[in-house]
Amino acid sequence: MENEQKEQIREILEELLLKIGAEECRIETDEGMRGTVFNILSRDSNLLIGQHGANLAALQQIVNGIVFKKFKGTERFILDVDDYRRKREWYLRETAKKAMEQVKRTRRPVVLEPMSASERRVIHAFLSEDFNFETESIGEEPNRRIVIRPKSGI
Repeated sequence: MENEQKEQIREILEELLLKIGAEECRIETDEGMRGTVFNILSRDSNLLIGQHGANLAALQQIVNGIVFKKFKGTERFILDVDDYRRKREWYLRETAKKAMEQVKRTRRPVVLEPMSASERRVIHAFLSEDFNFETESIGEEPNRRIVIRPKSGI
């Protein structure tokens, strides 16, 4: 992503944060594997993240809409607050590892907690690297969850 566009996105984000009353925010940018990451560092991180990341997801959607309208499309970028998404991804991978161990031990399927589509994608992608397991999403939103089972024939 161009530096000029990064700066404009940063300004949009700063203005939005001021309007919602987030105090003393600092925004760091980093180039990640999935695009530019704008990480918001703030004393109001709990408010910005919300329960299970709901406020962060809403903030991402709002900023995406503003940026898309302003630039008529842009490279992919991600908003994060105090590295919440990075830490959550680590937690999801650890949860998947524990579930894999349980499936190996018991040879029975394991059903994970309900999670968002983006979180389920992390688990599916992580487990797709191991050919001994298969995953499936079951249920209806917002209670959609992943089932991890041993691959048939193994």
